[in-house]
Amino acid sequence: MKQLSIIQSNSQDAYYNLALEEYLVLHSQEDILLFYINDDAVVIGKHQNPWKEVNLAPLPNSGQHKVIRRLSGGGTVFHDTGNINFSFIRNKDSDFVDFREHIEPISEALAALGIPNLISPRNDIFVNERKVSGNAEHVNSKVKRILHHGTLLYDSNIIKLNGSIRPTKALKIKTHAVDSVRSPVMNMREVNDLGDTRTFLAKLIDTLNHVLDIKEINEITPSDYNEVNELVKTKYTTWSWNFGHTPQFTYTNQLDTEIKIRKGHVTECKDNTLIGKRFDEILNDE
Repeated sequence: MKQLSIIQSNSQDAYYNLALEEYLVLHSQEDILLFYINDDAVVIGKHQNPWKEVNLAPLPNSGQHKVIRRLSGGGTVFHDTGNINFSFIRNKDSDFVDFREHIEPISEALAALGIPNLISPRNDIFVNERKVSGNAEHVNSKVKRILHHGTLLYDSNIIKLNGSIRPTKALKIKTHAVDSVRSPVMNMREVNDLGDTRTFLAKLIDTLNHVLDIKEINEITPSDYNEVNELVKTKYTTWSWNFGHTPQFTYTNQLDTEIKIRKGHVTECKDNTLIGKRFDEILNDE
């Protein structure tokens, strides 16, 4: 792997950090390894259906889970301040999709920190037969840039995690959207306690200095960039991206009526009064 720069985001806002990834893919020309830690959020794959993947029931005192669609495919993940997100953003002329090229340095660094691990055939990292890292990739062939990103469960709230990525009630939905593949998970802190999450991240970055060719390490504030602010406003906080971008699906309601949904809105139904309505509004009316 070529020389790259490490960037740490000092924001814990998932909207800004996901927008930052897209900004760096489109507007940077260098190879980057980005790290960020988010406050609570459920992040779904680009081609997923949130009504199948996420617990959308209101939470006590805090409302609904923050749901954000990312650029890459793959399954649903939970972010909190005990989870570290890493993103390789690189120039590529060929061999765009190569998961192991990016997972192996992280795996090697974890092992050097006293956390033995294995990379699964599905390109996840497992410790003691439990998943600690899920990975996904996005390719922008126009600018010849790739985004490989993954999670690292170090001290996450596992109860919240498990409660957020499963709906409380299974809806009758037919779809070709990508389903998440569930695996038992654990925190790496259970294997080796290296301090709090920020301390662990600092040690991980220091270890990666011996695994990768690191040019420099910088810290940035995503909201300082106008392009990131614009992406947050026009894309990552919008219903049309996070819910409306869901692949077309068919829902069968409690009356066994089939309702076709496209871009999050009803397009076909024998009850004409529902045509054009948002799917979440229909669910709220049931």
